Amino acid sequence: MVDGATALEAGPPIEGLPAAAWLSSVTDAYLRSVDWDGTELADVLARLVGHVTARARLAGLPHAGTCRSTGFPTAAISVVRQRDDLLDLCLLGDIPVVLAPGGGRPTPDVFVDPQFATTERKLLETIRADIARGDDPATAYGRARGTLLERRRRRNTPRGSWILGDVPEATRHAHCRTLRLTGGADLLLVSDGFARLIEPFALVDGYGALVDAVRGGVAEDLLRRLREAERADPECRRHPRFGVSDDASVVHAVI
Repeated sequence: MVDGATALEAGPPIEGLPAAAWLSSVTDAYLRSVDWDGTELADVLARLVGHVTARARLAGLPHAGTCRSTGFPTAAISVVRQRDDLLDLCLLGDIPVVLAPGGGRPTPDVFVDPQFATTERKLLETIRADIARGDDPATAYGRARGTLLERRRRRNTPRGSWILGDVPEATRHAHCRTLRLTGGADLLLVSDGFARLIEPFALVDGYGALVDAVRGGVAEDLLRRLREAERADPECRRHPRFGVSDDASVVHAVI
């Protein structure tokens, strides 16, 4: 799953697409075309960065992949591969991977990139407290905007977090694990927009309930309910979040 990061400051399109959509589409096409067998997933991502950088230069971004590159689009990415009874995970950004083993286990395992585990939540807690004290939502979010912009500027540098873009070093910081499978399992990859069902809207009671719902074939109904809840809170007052609505995607695999 690839989830392009919408720019906080609007920039020019790339090959006719918004920058985030361009990066997602180029990434998707590349990963569909290459053979991953026998290659570490972090190395697959490293080759992806090289491909994205080359495509960007052809598209008119001559400084892509250099220290002079600024404002290059970024995206979260989570890649999963099964090798017989092994499951390889590689996460770079805020796309959780949820594994619900068979055998009646009550709660699934949720894997996240540690870089992004709590940063947004802490900032939203501050906004929630400001609104509870009586601040206008626009004022509370306006104060946070500077922090968000600074975090974006620091991405893919030693002073910030690492994410998919045009910096090869980022792939060395991907969160990679290999798990041994012991039986049937359900696997979900969840964009942060779809994870809003759990937090902040509480339309689903945790990831275990989310796995059950998606397995039961009601993902589209969940998405409809999520969109209704977002529209009912256009100021993001009752349910603090960055952006009224967000891309919401889920991938479900039965292993």
